[in-house]
Amino acid sequence: MRRDPLSEILEMIDARTVYAGGFIGGGNWAIRFPPPEKIKFFAIARGRCLLLVEGIDEQFRLGTGDVFLLTKNVAFTVASDLSMQPLPAAEVFANADTTIISVGEGDDFLFLGAHLDTDQAGGRLMIESLPDALHLPAGENDAGRLRTLVTELVQEAASRAPGAEIACASLAQLLMIQILRRHLSGGAQVEAGWLRAACDPRLVPALSLMHANPAHAWTLPELARASAMSRTAFATYFKSVAGMPPLTYLTEWRMRQADRALKKPGSSVARVAQAVGYGSEAAFSTAFKRVMGRSPRRDRRIGADPTL
Repeated sequence: MRRDPLSEILEMIDARTVYAGGFIGGGNWAIRFPPPEKIKFFAIARGRCLLLVEGIDEQFRLGTGDVFLLTKNVAFTVASDLSMQPLPAAEVFANADTTIISVGEGDDFLFLGAHLDTDQAGGRLMIESLPDALHLPAGENDAGRLRTLVTELVQEAASRAPGAEIACASLAQLLMIQILRRHLSGGAQVEAGWLRAACDPRLVPALSLMHANPAHAWTLPELARASAMSRTAFATYFKSVAGMPPLTYLTEWRMRQADRALKKPGSSVARVAQAVGYGSEAAFSTAFKRVMGRSPRRDRRIGADPTL
């Protein structure tokens, strides 16, 4: 069965969601978190809070079931009252012996957090395709699936039942995918790029062909036919959604697949070049260096010795 392009892209960049735990708040409290360095997202499982992100003037008001995604590498403060002096998160969580701790007095608020791990190139791709900050309110018409996942995550996090750790990680992964779906369904309001193209129903047939057989010498007419468009209409539409022409996308997809293959022990530049459609090792090396910014032989050395 042919796989969908978004799943293939997330696999290509080694996207893994890590559930980090959270905290229960009550009374008056404020916590300042350091720059996350990775794409971070969190859900408000119970209650309300205010959120202030460094470099963004807007104060976000979050309520039960809301989900927030942060791609910008900046500090942020979560609080019941932003006029309070916030406690550093490192201090709050320093001696935590559980994944969910208590802050303040009471339990009217529950915050659950996670982050997205990717390889270095994948992290850049995600950040380029997503806004600095994204607030998905629970009250929107299509938020039902998010609410369900948040509820299930709360239940698993609180249960401490056998397998709860894996269940929380799996639910966090589903939550991240649902966040991407919700955001990328915005069409023209979404930044052009890989992720938007992967969720565009008009382009999925052409992307599926390129992803399934990158070694094939795909032509613009072939790809246009797959998407039921004329050659000119397809080329124009593809660039407006993906941010690059179709055959440029094909080259980048080939090089990213080659990048993964070269890092595997026992790989060879010649075999990888052939697998992604290049009969000449020299032509492949030139294309690889242009797209990835380094020699394919360097990737192969990293695969042979990961400490390099």
